[in-house]
Amino acid sequence: MTKHECAVITAYTGISLLRGTDLSYLYKYLSAIVGRPVFTHEIPAVVAQYKDSIIRHDFCTICQEATDDS
Repeated sequence: MTKHECAVITAYTGISLLRGTDLSYLYKYLSAIVGRPVFTHEIPAVVAQYKDSIIRHDFCTICQEATDDS
């Protein structure tokens, strides 16, 4: 799983898969959605606004493109 995929899953589920400096992937992902930098205090509002559209689509794409372990 890539860090970008972790950011998508974090945004969709609310379960943080990123720690420390890797949180920058979440900020980059959300910033790309809104077209400007997203600040910490804005994350809940941005996720709420886009969860049922863009974030859900990206989450489902990750799941649909998943490959077998073997």
